[in-house]
Amino acid sequence: MADISRSDALALLAVQNIGTIVKEAEYTSAALSSFRTIRMVSGAARMPVLSALPTAGFVGESATLAAGVKPTSEVLWANKDLIAEEIAVIIPVHENVIDDSTFDIWGEVQPLVSQELGRVLDAAVFFGVNKPATWTDAALVPGAIAAGNTVVRGTSTVDFAEDINQVFAKVEDDGFDVNHAYTGRFMRSKLRGLRDKQNEPIYLDSIRSDNSLGSIYGQPLDYVRNGSWNPAVAELLVGDSSKAILGIRQDVQVKILTEATVGGINLAERDMVALRFKFRAGFAVATPVTTEGSGSKYPFAVLTPSA
Repeated sequence: MADISRSDALALLAVQNIGTIVKEAEYTSAALSSFRTIRMVSGAARMPVLSALPTAGFVGESATLAAGVKPTSEVLWANKDLIAEEIAVIIPVHENVIDDSTFDIWGEVQPLVSQELGRVLDAAVFFGVNKPATWTDAALVPGAIAAGNTVVRGTSTVDFAEDINQVFAKVEDDGFDVNHAYTGRFMRSKLRGLRDKQNEPIYLDSIRSDNSLGSIYGQPLDYVRNGSWNPAVAELLVGDSSKAILGIRQDVQVKILTEATVGGINLAERDMVALRFKFRAGFAVATPVTTEGSGSKYPFAVLTPSA
C-alpha cells in the first residue's frame, strides 16, 4: 500500500525557528575593570610619580657640633607619560543580509567587538602582545619577570597554596600591597580545595553574580576569559592594581560607513554597509619609591608554570 512519507511532505511540515542564538557570554577587559583609569583630554598625558622620599634625623643641642644642625632633604617626582593608541576594527555586511535577517545583526556584533577590543588590550598590557612602542613600560607579566618577582609552581615543599603565598610575598617585599590577582579559567580546578595552615579555604569562588570574580587570600581574583591569557607564560599574576594605569582618550566609538572602500571592497557598489569601531587608550606602570624593599621594586609578581 502506498503511503506518504515524511520526506514526501517535507515542504508542508512546519519548522519552528528558535529566536535565540546559542553562544558563549561575552567577556570584557580585565584591565579596564580593575586598573586605575584616568581620562585623557588629548593624545598624551603626563603624571608625576614619587621618585625620592625625604630623610630626617635627630638633632642635638650643640651650638658648634654638626649634630646640632638640622638636616636638609628633598622630595623628587619623575614624570610618567601616557600616549593614547588606537585599537580598531571594521565589520562590513551586505544590506540584503541585514534586511533578511530575523536577528538584530548589529546588536549581536557590537558586544562581540567590545570583547575583541578588550582581548587586544588585555593581551598587550598583561603579556606585551602587539604592545605599541609608545607604551614604553613593560607589560605586567614581562615586567614582573624582569624585576625578579617570579615563583615557579612547585617551588614550595608544602603545597600549591604556599606557592601562591610566596608570589604575594614578592610584591610585599618590594613595599607594595596585593589588592588584585589575575589568571585564566584553567586555574579554577587547581584552586578548589586548597587550604591554609588553619585549614581555611584560601579560594572563594564566584562572589559576584557574573561568576567572573573569586577571592584568593582575601583579595579579588579575576578570570581573564576573553582569550588573552597565556597559561604557558603565567599561571597567576598578583599585585597592586592601582599602579597599573590606563589613560582613556576615547571610549569605544562607532561610525556607520556607506560610501567607503574597505579592504578593496567599494561599499556603495556592492550594496554593503560597515560599522567602524575604535578605542583609544594609553598604558603605564607607576613604580613610586616606597619606604620598604630594596633594589628593583615592582608592584606585581607572577607564578610561572613548572618546567
